[in-house]
Amino acid sequence: MITSKEIELFKTLFQKSPKSIILHINNDSAEIKDIIDNFINEIDGKLTYKNFNEINIERFRLTARDFEYVIVSNCLDLVEDIDKFIKEIYHSLENSANIILIENKLNNNLLFMKDILERNDFRATNSIEIFEEYNLTVAKKMHMWGNGL
Repeated sequence: MITSKEIELFKTLFQKSPKSIILHINNDSAEIKDIIDNFINEIDGKLTYKNFNEINIERFRLTARDFEYVIVSNCLDLVEDIDKFIKEIYHSLENSANIILIENKLNNNLLFMKDILERNDFRATNSIEIFEEYNLTVAKKMHMWGNGL
């Protein structure tokens, strides 16, 4: 169970500007979904939610430069072409926007999370110990770096 202290630490990852636009791709993690829903309501932001189980990866497309943050929770192990998936997310982010990967620690994939972000041109990749039960990795799409042109 995620504690209130962990929730408060998680919220510090975001700029609390009204009308922030966030995409959350989630694999049935109600706990994470509830935290993000509550945060969006607090800042009067806009949330686009996609249930990973309902996504057809072959047809997965997002609008370019549409989101300030993309949060992917508990679905990396289920993606067949992880690079294609991450590249699509990359193009959906505004310049200098962030991606946040959240995976259950039982999956033991912290190094994998960092690797897929770095090899797909995300920069400033950091793993942050916020949750007791989840690994969290944050990275930034940088303007004029890699595919960030």
